[in-house]
Amino acid sequence: MISIWWPLAVGSGRSEAGLSDPDDFAYKPLHNRWHTVMDGGLDPETIGDVITRLGKWAELSFRPTGHSPCRGLAASSKRAGNDRKVIAKQGGWVENSAAMEGYFEGGDGWEENVLVKVL
Repeated sequence: MISIWWPLAVGSGRSEAGLSDPDDFAYKPLHNRWHTVMDGGLDPETIGDVITRLGKWAELSFRPTGHSPCRGLAASSKRAGNDRKVIAKQGGWVENSAAMEGYFEGGDGWEENVLVKVL
């Protein structure tokens, strides 16, 4: 039985849990009694449900979903200067993925605007 999950994607908590494989699951289940990190990962639907419930609990003005970490990963990686090939590999997308490109639409409007230096 899993009662709690633990996000380990950004590095905080990874060393404390003794996790060193960067290709390991980012979201790990915790045992419901001992709260020890268990093997394996949570399925995508469960991760999305947890993120949505936490957003409701935090009384956010928007409804986060399982796509929120995907969009955040893509946007953060792009802001860090990574090219689309690297971002696709990080997020598990195929190169030139339409889904991945969709995550950039909101942020590209001004950066790639041809009139940005004209006006």
